[in-house]
Order: sequence, then C-alpha cells, then structure tokens
Amino acid sequence: MSLKPLALAGLLTIILSSMVSGFPQDIVAVAQFQTSIQSSSINLNASELNQPLWLEIKALNGANLQGHVKLNGQVIKTLQGHHNQVNLSNYLGRGNHEITVKGNYYPSRGSVMIELKGNETQITQQTSGNGLLNQQLNMEVR
Repeated sequence: MSLKPLALAGLLTIILSSMVSGFPQDIVAVAQFQTSIQSSSINLNASELNQPLWLEIKALNGANLQGHVKLNGQVIKTLQGHHNQVNLSNYLGRGNHEITVKGNYYPSRGSVMIELKGNETQITQQTSGNGLLNQQLNMEVR
C-alpha cells in the first residue's frame, strides 16, 4: 500500500476539521483587519480641476510602500518607495468618482499619510501599525 493516499487523506482531514472548528482568534483578527477601509468623501467644483489636484502618498518613519492608486477601478499610479504623487486633474471630470489607495508598507511600525491638495481643497488620511494600506476617497465633481 502506498503512503501517498494515506498522507493526502490525513491532510484533508486536518483541513476539514480546522474549517469546522475554526482557526485561532489571532488569525481571524488579521483577516478582519486586512479588509478594513478608511474612507472620506468630498465635493469639488469642476473649476478646481483647472489647477493641479495632487494626491500625495508618503511613507513616514522610515517606511517604504508598494501598491497602487485606482480611479473608478482603473490603476492610474503604481506606488513604490516613500513618496508618490499623481495629479488627479488629468483624470477627473464631472460626476462621481472612487479613488482607492491600496498596498503594503514596511516595516509595519511605520505609517503612511495620504493628502489631497488643490487650490481650495486639503484632505489628509493617515494609517499606521499594521503594514496594510487600504484608503478610499469618494469624490463628487459638480
């Protein structure tokens, strides 16, 4: 008798029993933490898009980051290093827009600050402590 089927059966038993009994609480906490989103909403006048509207993403406290910026589901900027920026005026028009900034920063004791700066606008979001970046900005341009 071959040991492969027996080993496979044992592995499947372990996997199924862990699904029924659940995972340790600390693993569940990590999974729940990864899905948290920090969100803000803003209304802009379309005339503000005549000037640069900068989205700046800065890794602080010696951190570096990797990730991306999406506008309405499309990647408009890949994030690398400790300072990134993109002029959103080039991408926005009238209507509703969703801007998401997702990625990782390391070491996890660092932090990341995201700023939206325009002629009449300034919004700042900051995250720290877990190495995960998941920010959302809902924007209406009128």
